Amino acid sequence: MKKLTVLLLLILLTAAPAVSAADLKFELSVGKTTLSIGEGTQLILTFTGDRGVPQPNPPQVDDFSVNYMGSSTQMSIINGAMSSSVSYNYSLMPMKKGEFKIGPLSIQYEGKTHSSNAITVTVTDGGGTGGTSQPQAANTKQQKKQSKETGDLKDRLFITLKPSKTSVYVNEVFTVRVKLYVRDIAVRDVTFPQVTGDGVSVSSFEKPVQSTENINGVTYETLEFTTTAFAATAGGSLKLGPASLDCNIMIKENRRMSPGGMFDDDFFSNVFSSVRPEPVKLKSEIVTVKVLPLPDEGKPKGFKGAIGKFEMNASVTPENVKTGDPVTLKVAYTGKGNINTITKPELEEKTGLKYYEPQIKQDKNSKSFEEAVIPMANTVTEIPEVVFSYFDPDEKAYRTVKKGPFPIKVTGAATATVAKIVEQPKVQGTPPTEKEVFAKDVVFIKEHPGKLYKKADMKQMLYRNPMFLSLWILPLIIYIAALIHAKRNKRLRNDIQYVRRLRAPKQARQGIKAARDYLKTAKEEEFYNTVHKTVYEYLGNKLHLPPGEAADEKICALLEQKGVETQLLKELLTACELARYAKGGAVDSSSEMERIFKHLEDFIDKTERTL
Repeated sequence: MKKLTVLLLLILLTAAPAVSAADLKFELSVGKTTLSIGEGTQLILTFTGDRGVPQPNPPQVDDFSVNYMGSSTQMSIINGAMSSSVSYNYSLMPMKKGEFKIGPLSIQYEGKTHSSNAITVTVTDGGGTGGTSQPQAANTKQQKKQSKETGDLKDRLFITLKPSKTSVYVNEVFTVRVKLYVRDIAVRDVTFPQVTGDGVSVSSFEKPVQSTENINGVTYETLEFTTTAFAATAGGSLKLGPASLDCNIMIKENRRMSPGGMFDDDFFSNVFSSVRPEPVKLKSEIVTVKVLPLPDEGKPKGFKGAIGKFEMNASVTPENVKTGDPVTLKVAYTGKGNINTITKPELEEKTGLKYYEPQIKQDKNSKSFEEAVIPMANTVTEIPEVVFSYFDPDEKAYRTVKKGPFPIKVTGAATATVAKIVEQPKVQGTPPTEKEVFAKDVVFIKEHPGKLYKKADMKQMLYRNPMFLSLWILPLIIYIAALIHAKRNKRLRNDIQYVRRLRAPKQARQGIKAARDYLKTAKEEEFYNTVHKTVYEYLGNKLHLPPGEAADEKICALLEQKGVETQLLKELLTACELARYAKGGAVDSSSEMERIFKHLEDFIDKTERTL
């Protein structure tokens, strides 16, 4: 029995290098090679010979929607030969009919280029989103009509981008509409569109409107999104778009029973079926918008760049005031256009009037200014007129609106604008001829100094006591500590990766303690199982790996990327594998167990210092 065990050990030792030295095999495969429009399948990228191959970039397949679905690993030992593989799965959803060649694909791994095979996928019209075939009794004329109506997926699901104008002036507001067209396909989870464009400012989209539209005799369900935009760049042609929109289309998958059985019928194919969402990103065409500069001919003096079609109203209240009392001038603008281009009204500088910065209120189609104007003398009889000029892009002409002047009645003496400073007379005994009050409009916080203290007694004040000062700081310290504690508890509840990283060293210490107990009692099988479990649980938590993806090669690759030496890890895993398949094969099992235990402690310690 012992000779048989030693022979098995030698076979495993010689087989392992052979596997590691074997060439990596890269294969492509699909679930189905014949699809219909709206029917999906799986594209599988399989790497045989090494489970540590990292996930490649998603393959770019023209006229297909490709999305990553996950990975799987496999390891087997047959007649002493060890083999391992990793598969990366992607969903494939055709966008148009035809015959398509996928591959060969290439990947760089460990300094070498590995290429795959090529496969061919045929996409037909089909009979709907599920790809079920039509009854054989359907005549040729009906099939041709259905083929014409079905078309490519791009003919059944697309978006358009349409501005209200393709020629606009600088800062002119125009409408942008993005419309989603859907026919003969189920669509869910539609997001608001995104529109790009250099030199064009696009607002947020409003709630979409759903309707139907007929195009060349074909009826589409539509969803229209509307927003406004304006071009801030003077002159030239700008690219508006493309508009992009994300949604899920519902793919119907049939689950047939055994071929030739009582359920091998189209009726039961529809009964035993499921629907899954397939994400799709739609893009529109790019639209060119010509931007015209505002004309110089007829531009009025004082024009500030307002563009649109506006009305202006202005009023002054009250009309009867005393000298130094404020008058409120309110100017309101309403209409359609770029409200942001309207600036505060510029009033004529007039002696005896003092102006203040206005308060501004603005919404979608209006803007108002409330400005305080103070008459400083009773000679003021009016507030100057308000002049507003704007450019009307529809009429391609400048317009000027005037309001005022606004008559007011000011009573009372003139208000002094400069405070006088009067010095005491230099001749003693002679009283001043005029008593002036300095800064009489200033209200002092404290008119009398109150009770005075000697400078020496100030040190005994309570606010100078160190204990009193420390009591003021204590609530801040408590608040910060409570904030840190609450933040940590919140992270423990929500951040699974953080919790697993905290759990990793604690579980590792428990595993080391259990392995030490088995080492003392010379329980070899339990010892190696504990070491194997401790290493995998520790690295799975530390690297946040799902249980099914904790492969030896993948773990080593991730650790090496983070700067962790993996030599001890490889010796640990090799020893555990040999012990599990060749029990009692070591010459001196106790010394080997002590060596592996020391490796386990060293590996956990070095990894904790690095990660």
